[in-house]
Amino acid sequence: MTTVNFSYRRSLPADALILSTLATQVFFDTYATNGINPELVKESETLYSVGVFQNRLCDETIVILVATSGDDTVGFIDVDFATTCPVEGIHGAEVFRLYVQRPFLRMGIGRSLMAKAEALVSSKCISSIWLTAWSGNHRALGFYKSIGYQDLGSTEYVIEGKGYENRVLYRGLGNNTV
Repeated sequence: MTTVNFSYRRSLPADALILSTLATQVFFDTYATNGINPELVKESETLYSVGVFQNRLCDETIVILVATSGDDTVGFIDVDFATTCPVEGIHGAEVFRLYVQRPFLRMGIGRSLMAKAEALVSSKCISSIWLTAWSGNHRALGFYKSIGYQDLGSTEYVIEGKGYENRVLYRGLGNNTV
């Protein structure tokens, strides 16, 4: 079995094209479970364009970390320090997106990116981290539970007028709890 070594670094503006492409690929792998439809295509064009990533990479309230294998990007985590949790009374930074390319799942990349994000959030004296995950993404929900995230309830994500249930997940950092 070949051992793959991964490196992690803060994303640069030059990474926008790679992040856009990787995000689009993972989005369709995850959400186009019945095929590709116009609503998903519009959503991907809105959320994952190069311009969207260029803007996020220039926003001082956002940090994107990438996982690489050699010169190739295989995953990333997007942490937003300026969003509001949909569950009242929960504050902290949001993991806006954690995407790992399918061939690299179950290799510890997601776990490493989450640990790095949690350390980054803690370094800014923020005591908690939260995220939302589609209720149909059982693999992701199981992963977050396995690393200590609590399910606090649901919120709705709307694509082209159709609502999708997302679970709100939370983790206190350090000695803090909900």
